[in-house]
Amino acid sequence: MIQVMETKLRINLILFELEFNITRILNELRVLLKFNLLFLPAIAACYAATGYVVWNQLSANAEQEVMETARLMLETARAMRTYTTTQVAPLLDQEQAKVARSIQNMEQALDVQMPAVLNKAMPPGHPTAQEQKVWQTARQQLANSVHPRNNDASQPQFFPQSIPFYAATEAFNYFREKFPDFSYKEAALNPTNPRDRTADWEADVVNYFRDNPAKAEFVGRRDTPSGSSLYLSTPVRVDSESCLSCHGPANKAPPEIVKLYGTGNGFGWQLNDVAGAQIVSVPADVAHNRAASAMKTLSIWLAGIFAGLYLIVNAIVFVFISRLVPPQEAQ
Repeated sequence: MIQVMETKLRINLILFELEFNITRILNELRVLLKFNLLFLPAIAACYAATGYVVWNQLSANAEQEVMETARLMLETARAMRTYTTTQVAPLLDQEQAKVARSIQNMEQALDVQMPAVLNKAMPPGHPTAQEQKVWQTARQQLANSVHPRNNDASQPQFFPQSIPFYAATEAFNYFREKFPDFSYKEAALNPTNPRDRTADWEADVVNYFRDNPAKAEFVGRRDTPSGSSLYLSTPVRVDSESCLSCHGPANKAPPEIVKLYGTGNGFGWQLNDVAGAQIVSVPADVAHNRAASAMKTLSIWLAGIFAGLYLIVNAIVFVFISRLVPPQEAQ
């Protein structure tokens, strides 16, 4: 039997001596290298697959988070609409009624009571024609100076703050101070205010709710010149007779609204119809950036975990190889 040449390394320390069989170690490393030719691509593939799954989940979670924020904003806008309809509008109507009664009482005082008082105040006897003319002229000038008929205060005033569309839109503008990426619109096919008219894609959303009356929400994505955009929408239904007081037949609408907006738009609505949609839009980059930020952190952690796993497995395999692979011998 011929012994194969072996290279050994001895290290003499103060208390003990270490000996390394370089030839055996190289043989074991060759076996470990063959193992890594399979293991390294496998662990790289696992890392890539894990990253792909995690990225998809993070993207879905980020979009869901953005939609939940949009949903909260829609609920707040809907609450603002209800508050305006049930509390603000009746309060303004009461104030308008009080003003109208005050003006009516003033007119009665000016037209009936004041002439009677002035007639009593005329000098006794039979005034001359010149005195009567001067007295009547003074009385007429006094009446004209305080009479409310030609005063703007005598006319019913229109307050857009009492309109749910206007109130919800204005309230949302305060949200945008903290959430500048979100935008809100109450889009209607036939609005009174031109700013609320639907764009082409918004009209498709409204018609979707008209064709699917059971649907209470619609989530979609659309392409814009600045990139992809996500949107969440809910229908605006004519569910109250109070809506028809302003949006019913034009000849029955409040004169102040007709004076401000004319009779060409915003009238002829029908009870229980879908008149428009509440739409919250947000750029898709908002969700993408949130997912990318989370993915950056997770990628570092995953890389560390897989690197540690790679080293641990290699150490275990090397120990097993050193026990299972005998020294090379030749006959």
